[in-house]
Amino acid sequence: MIKKEIRESYLDKRSKMSKDDVINKSKVIYNKIINSRVYKECYDLFIYVSNFNEVDTLEIIKKAWDDNKLVAVPKVEEKGIIKFYYINSMKDLKRGKFNILEPKTLIEGVPTGKSLFVMPGVAFDKSKNRIGFGGGYYDIYLFKFRKAFNIVAICYDYQLLDSVPSDVYDVKPDYIFTESQEI
Repeated sequence: MIKKEIRESYLDKRSKMSKDDVINKSKVIYNKIINSRVYKECYDLFIYVSNFNEVDTLEIIKKAWDDNKLVAVPKVEEKGIIKFYYINSMKDLKRGKFNILEPKTLIEGVPTGKSLFVMPGVAFDKSKNRIGFGGGYYDIYLFKFRKAFNIVAICYDYQLLDSVPSDVYDVKPDYIFTESQEI
């Protein structure tokens, strides 16, 4: 299958997940993240705000605040361009582009060697290739900072395939966490 077909198929699968499945699988992934070395050692967390049955990131965000970590979330600036801005509470979010929660705050986060980046995706493979949502937003952003920090992808087991097509400009995560695997 080509990227578009995989994207459509796996977004459809994700949309059909039960609320209980999302909650239970997200809890397992949450525990893997917060107990990982890369999370424990990070100073700030660059993370998307989950939506549409994605692995729940809200609990990870709240835990980061409890652990006195700075949290930056993405905002679509223009076509193909996102920036990350620090938030201090869920009240700092509002619905933005694509009906996704985005920061109202405008203190831009700049990743450093002590940052952890949590990457979304529709499908991944065991070689850490990723199919995103098709806009290139994360690849463009991450390419600028690629060696500055660790990147973790989180997804459900069924989103981890044997192989997905990739291009030279696709940025791979350093780690992938599912409910049953760590790659």
